[in-house]
Amino acid sequence: MQSTVSVTHGRLLRLSSLAAAAWACSAAVASAQTPVLLPDTGQTTTLTATVGDQARLTVPSGVTFAVNDVNGSTTSSAASVTVSNIVLASATKQLRISLQADAATFTPPASGAATWAAGDVSWGAASWTNASGAAGTLSSTAYNPVATCAADTSSCSTTGLTFTLAANASVKRSGAHTLVVRWKLESI
Repeated sequence: MQSTVSVTHGRLLRLSSLAAAAWACSAAVASAQTPVLLPDTGQTTTLTATVGDQARLTVPSGVTFAVNDVNGSTTSSAASVTVSNIVLASATKQLRISLQADAATFTPPASGAATWAAGDVSWGAASWTNASGAAGTLSSTAYNPVATCAADTSSCSTTGLTFTLAANASVKRSGAHTLVVRWKLESI
């Protein structure tokens, strides 16, 4: 398809539709320019930094239960959890820290051996700086709160989060029984 476009000096050119569109766009761009006398400081551009909710979380790479008697519960050593660089949408928003197990049961050291369920792990309401601790029980189907950081704070932390593994007399195999847990941070 051919289009006819007039140009300066009264000449007519035959251009393809694509060339005509390109010429029309370049003419529109050129007409958007503003000539100014130099020096000029009247032109402005708005720069926008869009900041999303964010935080930096430091959690223990592992928590160990030294089980000396499967007939009694076992408490872990105190773990440290730190949340820093908290940035939320408003001064009234809070940051909630929660835990969920990746599986319904621990993985035993021998296939098919009796082991603990995720729900056999619990934690107490630890003392936190700039946060309120919450007692809870681990689940593989839901995140359960560990703490809620105070509104309008930039960090919160604890050095005293302890976990308790319930008694389980059916465990007959020694070795490492393992379970991965996932931390969740959310603005509430």
